[in-house]
Amino acid sequence: MRGCTGSDHLKISRYEINTDKMTKDSPPLRITMLADLHDRLWGEGQSELLDAIDRLEGDLVLCAGDMLLGGKIAETEHTLLLFRELTKRKAPVICANGNHESRMHLWTDIYGEQYEQYTDKLQDLGVRLLVDETRELSWGEGWIQIHGYELPLEYYRKIGQPRYGPEELTRVFGPAREDVFHILLAHNPVLFDAYAAWGADLTLSGHLHGGIVRLPRLGGLITPQARLFPKYSRGLYSINGKYMVVSAGLGEHTVPVRINNPHQLISITVRGMA
Repeated sequence: MRGCTGSDHLKISRYEINTDKMTKDSPPLRITMLADLHDRLWGEGQSELLDAIDRLEGDLVLCAGDMLLGGKIAETEHTLLLFRELTKRKAPVICANGNHESRMHLWTDIYGEQYEQYTDKLQDLGVRLLVDETRELSWGEGWIQIHGYELPLEYYRKIGQPRYGPEELTRVFGPAREDVFHILLAHNPVLFDAYAAWGADLTLSGHLHGGIVRLPRLGGLITPQARLFPKYSRGLYSINGKYMVVSAGLGEHTVPVRINNPHQLISITVRGMA
């Protein structure tokens, strides 16, 4: 069993962005963002995390990957407990895969049927998992598209990553419509330039665990790929009017170390300005 953590170690971060793809008359869209739980338990029955999520009163709960802990025997118990309770609330719960889920999905010779068993349970609970899929929702007088992207595993390598450009997203999702607000669930934030160039108005990412150790004025220290001082490690970023929020995560794996880098639950408010 992965250990409980006191609520003083859970930081709630709030961000606000504006978009001309929604009208001023549209209600603000409140997103609760989760990432990198890694099957961690937050209080009995996930009570501490659930209480914090309830206080945010989000319209959507969006998960940017690595909610479970992938292994030869995957750890999913506490993740499924969280989802079981979340789906009792009114806000839809929508997830994309991180590299832990993707390994289980693609490497069946190692992981067997564990991924299928996990996703079957998500479906039974009412969690919507998007794997290179799009869900369209109406909001106010406009439309939102949520894209769940499974980044190919070669882009998680420590060395020898191939070139990546916006055409990769076009291949998966087609061109980004200009009349829609696009939310991209893309676990690895390193490729934000390409996500923005494709047309993602808001990208939600995690993966880097805030840089593990955070240094004053310098930010995150190291990535899981052992690269120093990542450009996008935690927080809100923008390129040409496109935004990305990177979570420091709700858990960890392998080496459970964090220095000056609390676990993070995120609330994002999107306001129309047209």
